[in-house]
Amino acid sequence: MYKLNVLCLFAIILVFAACTPTTDKKQKVKKDEHSAEYALDYEGVYKGTYPCADCEGIQVTLTLGSDSLFVYETIYLGEKDGRFVDRGKYTVEENILTIQQKNEPVYFFVGESSLTLLDKDLKPSSGELADYYILKKQRAFDYIGKYETFNEEIGGYTQTLSIQENEENSYEIVFSASKVKNSENCSFLGIGHIKKDTLWVDISNEEDKEVMMYIVPSHDNLGVEVFTRDFEERYFMMRYCGGGSSLAGKYIKNIITAGSIGVFNQETTVSNLLHALPGLQVFKKAGHGEFAEDVYDDYEVYDHNANLLFTMTPKDTGDVFQKFNRVLVNSSFFKTEKGIDLNATYGDIIDAYTIDGIEPTREHIVLNINEINANFSIPKNVLKRGWWNDQTKKINRDKIPLNARVDSFILWWEE
Repeated sequence: MYKLNVLCLFAIILVFAACTPTTDKKQKVKKDEHSAEYALDYEGVYKGTYPCADCEGIQVTLTLGSDSLFVYETIYLGEKDGRFVDRGKYTVEENILTIQQKNEPVYFFVGESSLTLLDKDLKPSSGELADYYILKKQRAFDYIGKYETFNEEIGGYTQTLSIQENEENSYEIVFSASKVKNSENCSFLGIGHIKKDTLWVDISNEEDKEVMMYIVPSHDNLGVEVFTRDFEERYFMMRYCGGGSSLAGKYIKNIITAGSIGVFNQETTVSNLLHALPGLQVFKKAGHGEFAEDVYDDYEVYDHNANLLFTMTPKDTGDVFQKFNRVLVNSSFFKTEKGIDLNATYGDIIDAYTIDGIEPTREHIVLNINEINANFSIPKNVLKRGWWNDQTKKINRDKIPLNARVDSFILWWEE
């Protein structure tokens, strides 16, 4: 329900069918202190997702090199053979960046850490879809961590990726996968090196041949994508997997710690979140607490297939520069280092962590785990008779069934 399907193709055609603007048009653009002439750092990678009239969206990546060379990649989501790549020289005059797509000029307004798509008259889109025509400049990506291919099915097949820092500015790269008929599948260990913000790994198993696999941040910045530099060499990524699998694909960072979930942590601000994710994958809605006056800004985070992952909430409303202090885990795909997720039972939790306190609410009991700054809720209706001790005014832990499942997993981050 979150895929864009709007009748805006005519506007997109106007942009891509544009002609070179006249000098008079360029003179109409107001020069200010933030113009590209003064913005010495506009080189970099920009990402966004344009609306599309007859597809799920147009995924865009524009790379601007310091040598005035650009790479403009557009992917029409859900379309077979929907990937197009244009390369060439770009120019910047005052606030206007110009590239060529299929020998036709495409214009952008250069802002602070962003590029805004313009029409042939050098005007930005207006209306409720205007924000979707803004490409956001990407920040340095932290590769270190653990990743998985997305699968919420209990016991379902998954492939994992671990990236850890090694000596001499190198990284240890480890791929593994679920067991297939009691044997490990997709097992690879190699050493990677960063070059131009891309992690490169030699996956050749031949002494006289080099085959480079690259790891780059995914378009939504929730994880990484893995491919080979040359398309024909993709078969090398299958040599480490049985049953026709491959090391290639998209992996999402999915570990929960005391101060992080996936790629986000307790230092993340609302502005950081909105800048990192495509507009299609983060939705702001009003959250409500126990009392009528308790209203919050809830930011729901989705993957590119509209699966709800988690909901992040700051303490106050209306301030995009504040940090988040509450995260509701919505997907069992995210788990702690000890394997605890949204499908955990009371028995799983006490085997993994020390429970620092248990408090009753109207319909639940809440388990507090200080080690990961989290609490888990269990419905009262699954507790055994006598779960509440009137004398001690405490919960009798032996009356909580070991197989009682949690129905809420919340992280609380320090302010």
